[in-house]
Order: sequence, then structure tokens, then C-alpha cells
Amino acid sequence: MLTIRCTRKLLKRLGTEALPEPGHPTNRLGDWYANLVFTRYSRLILCVSERSLLPVLVEARDSPSFIARFQEAVCSVLRHIGVASELLDSEAREMGQITIGATASRRVLGSLSDLASLARFTMADRTTIDLTALAIELADTPCSPINYDTPRSVSLALLSRAYS
Repeated sequence: MLTIRCTRKLLKRLGTEALPEPGHPTNRLGDWYANLVFTRYSRLILCVSERSLLPVLVEARDSPSFIARFQEAVCSVLRHIGVASELLDSEAREMGQITIGATASRRVLGSLSDLASLARFTMADRTTIDLTALAIELADTPCSPINYDTPRSVSLALLSRAYS
């Protein structure tokens, strides 16, 4: 179980309300924070793990399918950064139940904003965008809240410690 903690702007776009008291996450990467990112070519939703700041991108279309597309994108990014299949399967099972909540951490919101700016800058000169490849590229960015480690390495450490 986990909560996707959306900004007010994204909650409005999704046409949903935040649960007032979402439960505690049972997955290793924790809750996820999400916001809209507008580029010249597309509208995206950037999601980052609360614990590792691992980024995941999905298109901001078809609001009813957002959660399913988010789950697929997380699994794709985890697979591409080298998470072992049994660890990936376990994390995916824990992500089976998702609720929508409001943001609660300024630290994560700051990192979400920084990664959104980096994503916009990275996409500015590209004509095509592979969202998984872009997320993996962003995952190699050192981040201050995780002691200048990268979201990729922190995610791998969290997942391997949890199941070793």
C-alpha cells in the first residue's frame, strides 16, 4: 500500500479529492509525490519516491488510468535500473493498493520541483521523448536531501536491504 501525494494542481487535473488521513506505506520506496510538468511538446506527470527521490514520468492524459500507468512506469524504471526480478515483484505487490493524498513534505516537493526543471531543460532540445529513459537519466542526478547520493543508488539500496 502507498499514497500518491499530489499537488493541488494535479488533484484538480485528475478530478479527485485527497484522502484526509492516508495510511502508512508498506512498500520500500514509500509514498510518491506527483505534479504536472508542461513542456513544449507534452504534458507529463512527474512522480518521485518519498524515500529515494526516484523519478517516474507518465503522460498527463486519461486521468482514470493514471494509477495503472504509474504502476507500469515504476516497474519499468526499476527493471531498467537493475532491480532483481524477485525484488521488483515484491515491490509491485506492495504497490497493488494505492490511495491519493495531498502533499505533506516540503523537502520532497523541493526535489520534485528541481527534477521537473531538469526534465524540462533536458527535453527542450529533443523532438522525441522516451519517458523511461528520461526518468533513468534523472535518477542519476545527485540530490541534496539524500546526502548528494543518486535516486538510483538509494532505491537499489532500499530494495536490496528490504529483501536480503
